[in-house]
Amino acid sequence: MHSRKHANMPASSEKSPLLIVSACARALAQSAARCGLPVVVLDLFNDLDVRTLAVASRNVAARNGTFDGRRLLAAAQLACPPDRCGGLVYGSGFEGRTGLLAELARGRTLFGNDPDTVAQIKDPARFFPLLDAFGFAHPETRMQPPVEGSGWLVKRSGGAGGSHVKPMRSSHRARPNRYFQKLQSGRTLSVLFAADGRDARVIGVNEQWVAGIAPCAPYCYGGAVSGIALPAGVRVGIAALLDRVVRATGLVGLNGLDFILDAHNQPYVLEINPRPTATIDLYDADCAGGLFAAHLRACRGELPQIPGPGCSRAHAIVYARQALRVPARMRWPAWCTDIPQSGSLIAAGAPICSVHALAASSAQARELVMSRRGFMNALCLEKAA
Repeated sequence: MHSRKHANMPASSEKSPLLIVSACARALAQSAARCGLPVVVLDLFNDLDVRTLAVASRNVAARNGTFDGRRLLAAAQLACPPDRCGGLVYGSGFEGRTGLLAELARGRTLFGNDPDTVAQIKDPARFFPLLDAFGFAHPETRMQPPVEGSGWLVKRSGGAGGSHVKPMRSSHRARPNRYFQKLQSGRTLSVLFAADGRDARVIGVNEQWVAGIAPCAPYCYGGAVSGIALPAGVRVGIAALLDRVVRATGLVGLNGLDFILDAHNQPYVLEINPRPTATIDLYDADCAGGLFAAHLRACRGELPQIPGPGCSRAHAIVYARQALRVPARMRWPAWCTDIPQSGSLIAAGAPICSVHALAASSAQARELVMSRRGFMNALCLEKAA
């Protein structure tokens, strides 16, 4: 049984900024700003809107597009040292680097799951047997490659964002950080939920889609839309699953569950992301006090009541179809975020910005956000030409 390490966490200091570290930290920083909390932000982009939201911010990316561990730790020590840090909140980027997370958390109050919990949840050799013990379905998963690879995917343990997911080839061999999963047809859905180490509370259900940006990354995260209604039986089953996993692992704060819902309304669990996910974008504006504050409360053991929104929101990532340089004096629509600095060089397949939409239904919100994604793709190519 997991021992909880968060029960007596002190409240964050109003004078000291909180440190936010994530592959893309804008959504967390935006929510913190709504809560009136000062933050220092370290991420892979340091986009223009992040700079306006943070007391200080810095790009800590390595050349391979992941965290440069040395730069990250040095920047954190300089801009938000442990003795002047109100607490650490992290997003994506640490799923396969729990040692780096442990170093970053040393001396800081950790508002989130501890490195051991992250390692347990993201280890397929431990997570899927846990689902089996609880009697919850998941696609067939194995650490050794199947004899016949057709209809199978290869995934990296601790991967995030879908860029690591690829169709299996005969050349794929077993590796310590690799696992194989049977391709499951159906709708790709996710649940954003809060946990206090004992119980879980669903915030919302979303439908996700892939970006389809390149043959090398066919399952890269493309966006999501909120307001998805589940059949009553599925809703009850998902809630029961979350409660059991939270009690077994001690999950706290905001987290995400990804699953496939097949044609017979049978859910197949894909993974749990043990940290705030990109879908906080879809609920933060409708949450009184902001989801950032809800995350802090849940980490302290107080499960917040978050009413469901009366509308649907969608967001989508605009990826560069070809290498381009961000035009000078570009006029970004109000529904754009994650805005890069003028003159930045963006590689083919890399994100340019995010677009957002609000509508009465999930179908309308998705249609609008896809239209905006297409508009921005065309605009960026036209301006960069």
